[in-house]
Amino acid sequence: MKRTALVVFVCALAVTGCFRGEHRDARDRYNEGVASLSSGDLDGAIASLLKACSEAGVDPELRHRAAYNLGVAYAAQAEKLRKGKEPDLAKARGAAQDSVSWFLDARQHDKGDPDTLANLAVARARLQQITDELRRAEGKLEARLDALIDAQRGVLDAARSAWIAIKATTGADPLAQQSALATLADKERGVVADAGVIADLAGDEIDAIGKKEEDKRTDEEKVRVVQLKNVDLYVMDARARIAEARRKLQDLAAEDGVAKAEAALIALKRAREQLLDPITVLQGLAREEVELVRDTTLAGADSPSLAAKPGESAKLPAWLEPAVIAERQHGVRDRLEEVRKRLEAATQAPPPAAGGDKPDPQAAQRAKVMARVKLALPKVGDASREMDRARQLLADRKAKAALEAEHLALAAIAEAIEQFSDLRQTIDLAHGEQQQILALLGPEAAKSMSPADRAKETRDALARNLARMARLKELIADEIDQLAEQQKKLEAQAPPPGAGPGAGSGAGSAADPAQQVEAQKQALSAERDRLATAEGLRVAAQLALEDTAQILAGDRKDEKKADPAETDPVVPAKLAETKIDEMRKLFFNLIEHLQQLIRDQGETRDQTSAASGEDDLLRAPKLPGLVAREEQHAQMAKAITEALAAQADAAAKSPPQPGAPDGKTLSAAADEMRQAQSAIDDARGALVKVQNAKTSSESLAPATKAQATTIEHLANALKLLQPPKQKDQNDEDQQQQQQQQQQQQQQQQKQQQNARDKDAERQRKRQQEQKGDSTSDPVEKDW
Repeated sequence: MKRTALVVFVCALAVTGCFRGEHRDARDRYNEGVASLSSGDLDGAIASLLKACSEAGVDPELRHRAAYNLGVAYAAQAEKLRKGKEPDLAKARGAAQDSVSWFLDARQHDKGDPDTLANLAVARARLQQITDELRRAEGKLEARLDALIDAQRGVLDAARSAWIAIKATTGADPLAQQSALATLADKERGVVADAGVIADLAGDEIDAIGKKEEDKRTDEEKVRVVQLKNVDLYVMDARARIAEARRKLQDLAAEDGVAKAEAALIALKRAREQLLDPITVLQGLAREEVELVRDTTLAGADSPSLAAKPGESAKLPAWLEPAVIAERQHGVRDRLEEVRKRLEAATQAPPPAAGGDKPDPQAAQRAKVMARVKLALPKVGDASREMDRARQLLADRKAKAALEAEHLALAAIAEAIEQFSDLRQTIDLAHGEQQQILALLGPEAAKSMSPADRAKETRDALARNLARMARLKELIADEIDQLAEQQKKLEAQAPPPGAGPGAGSGAGSAADPAQQVEAQKQALSAERDRLATAEGLRVAAQLALEDTAQILAGDRKDEKKADPAETDPVVPAKLAETKIDEMRKLFFNLIEHLQQLIRDQGETRDQTSAASGEDDLLRAPKLPGLVAREEQHAQMAKAITEALAAQADAAAKSPPQPGAPDGKTLSAAADEMRQAQSAIDDARGALVKVQNAKTSSESLAPATKAQATTIEHLANALKLLQPPKQKDQNDEDQQQQQQQQQQQQQQQQKQQQNARDKDAERQRKRQQEQKGDSTSDPVEKDW
């Protein structure tokens, strides 16, 4: 096969030559592609070569050459994206993946071609290199921030323990904790240095994106700049607070040191929050707004827990003073504004240029996401305005009026979250709402709520879940459409009918492209089955919700049923909850839920630690909320444990998917989760013991210790599910690739040596023939 001498990049990927002789339209397209590739027109080359592939029919040589040169073109495109004036590693990785795919396709058509084998190894090595670069760029800030938060949390806990110890002696010996406080001051020096490194990383990334022209930045980059600027602001604030904490600790001012260290931790957590997705941030803000509603209710009502003794005037704890709640509301509102700015940055990005007449599924999906963002933005704005109104009312000590504004803010946040939610998140929302509906229909709600309020809240919740059923239908249909697009791509990459493995090929090897395509088709088929099951459950849940609504509306009051349960709204409501729960299990994401649980448990631990430094009167109203949080953590931990156990059982019966943890690993993770559940129970028990103590003051130290143990086991489970072996694995992959390249080079050298030996043998034969012919009459030969 004739090759030209074009070098695309360092590893010298050669381009197959043009066809001569027989004329075919597909070969003309191929020749146009080769000409474009030789001139450096990569987009034109790819377009012509793809057309040649689609029109090749049963021309195996054309399919091989076109696939080979597509591998070359995509490899060149990947290098251009990686090393160009405005590098884009994400797009470079996509092009490199396409390059590997097309070289695999070329190998399928000619398994013995040495150029294809050599260049396939080169393309794989380049793909790994780009992936490593991208992985180093991603997650660097996140991982460092997580480690920094853990370090600062440790300093704060130790400082608070020292302060409590000093308080226990009523300050009689302030030098008793001198050594401990000095050690903590030294630790803060290291923490502030690490914070400086994080600020530098954020600044470097901002500068890298800033070098691009505004109209050439991607949507993700525009949002990322907003995130990084906020990260930089919070980290700088944290550095200042840490430096202040260090000075206070050196001066043995333990109480002030604790206050500064706690402020630093809050700033670091806010910095980490900037790198979370908007829906996660909004959900966290909604939880904090619920706590504000609770405290505002206490501040504006005659709560028995706050009643004064006979003959004494009632006095609110300092943290329930409206002015203090107003400051907290101000902080929540500021963080909501940060989310709003991120969303605005995404919506202001111009739409990508159209890619011809052919529809672009990714562009269509992006348009849907942007449409949801635009619908959510006004709701975020409404929530921000209501929070600001609540803050002003609280500052004026109008707690009851502020409570109404806080409720409106919560409702607006909930509507915004609804717009952002994907399929799994919408199912989670429906599940939580259905549990609330069952609680409203239960006897406890009947005792604590008026019939009118109870009926209204139940009807509103039912209406929200019925609306979610309609949205779930659309989301499931979108997922099915995406699967159809993936199926089309697989069909385009599949070998032609009748094309079997070449002679001498490892037909049963794992690297066989035909087997890879078949495995991907099976995965798509399994996903379609899962979505079909989800749609069936959705329909059943919707029917049950409609039955519940009809019963509550009294539409069945005249029906004479043999079974009175058929007129009880609890029966269809429980059925709906069961069906939604089965849907939830279908899409339960272990990693995401586990990561969220670690964050939530860390926040609960921080709140418990803060309460441990307060006296009994101040911390008493906080304890029910802490107990409730631990109960929520226990429910989530149980769900994760059950899912892990089920996956471990399934893995024991059949081999796991490539890259997925095996049965032994899943079982170990489930064991860690069981230990985490036990620690959560211990933490809850310790909190309840403090809450129920009437005649003595109990310490919260056992609770914070159990919470720390919980986080440790949760982190161990996450490590098992996401083993930090990427570096070692990369080294192994590189070694294997180097060995493959060496083997291929040896194979090429052997083939070249064989060719030279054959050529020498032909020369010797020709010389012998010429010698033999010299004794006879000359004969003209037509070679």
